[in-house]
Amino acid sequence: MKALFLLLFSLLLTDSLLAQLVSWRDLIESDLPEPTVRIHYGEDSLQFGELWLPKGPETHTTIILIHGGCWLSMYPGVELMHLMANELSKHGFAVWNLEYRRIGHEGGGYPGTFLDIARGADILPTLAVEYGLNLDRVISAGHSAGGHLATWLGARKNIPTDSALYTPNPLDVHKIISLAGINDLVRYDSYGASTCGRDTVKKLVDNEHRGETAFRDTSPAELLPLGVPFVEISAAFDTPVPPFFGYHFVHAAKQSGDMATLILQTDAGHFEMIAPWSNEWKQVLEIFQSF
Repeated sequence: MKALFLLLFSLLLTDSLLAQLVSWRDLIESDLPEPTVRIHYGEDSLQFGELWLPKGPETHTTIILIHGGCWLSMYPGVELMHLMANELSKHGFAVWNLEYRRIGHEGGGYPGTFLDIARGADILPTLAVEYGLNLDRVISAGHSAGGHLATWLGARKNIPTDSALYTPNPLDVHKIISLAGINDLVRYDSYGASTCGRDTVKKLVDNEHRGETAFRDTSPAELLPLGVPFVEISAAFDTPVPPFFGYHFVHAAKQSGDMATLILQTDAGHFEMIAPWSNEWKQVLEIFQSF
């Protein structure tokens, strides 16, 4: 049944449409803008964030931005979000674009990937003093695997105290924007051979050693309710993260009592929503500005 669905779905993608869809290479092959400053939050070379500050003396909404790439070291890192971060800073946002260790990096996977994101977020109060960041308005946002980590960041206050990922008094997040986020790891793992690879989710959560407990502190679907407004943006022609993943997670979030919204971009693939030259980006920007 699944094979038939994928076949029918692929037939809908005409050659002309496929040729028009944005790829991750389109996001990094041009001359990329540079952040205001790069700051390390740990000793590893990959434990850093890039701060993009808007011009002007007033404080702004602060965005924690997390790149995707299947949680795998084989894909590019923070540079995937340079164009998006730069565009957000032009519109008055302070953007903290996080790098982190991934599967294939020493220390990546469980618990390192998650601890990097948590540590990178929790350094913001220190940065706020020096750079005048507004932590009364913090948006956690990410794309694809980064969407999962952004949602997890907003949900980690619900992590059990006996977990290696538990942090007392984590940074407050006031809104979550998940761009094609993979927020139900169990569902995505059962999806089979996705673009990210058949066993990637299992490796991410260390399923081999942790068994049934592997998802309880890593999958946002297991940590509901989020307790803050949540927006999921999905794309109709997204093959790495088909839109039904967004639909199911938003439904579950609503069932838990959350204020959750699903937005479907009907003419887009996986990357249009983070490409500032696209019409889909204009919609994304409006969602950020609505906070």
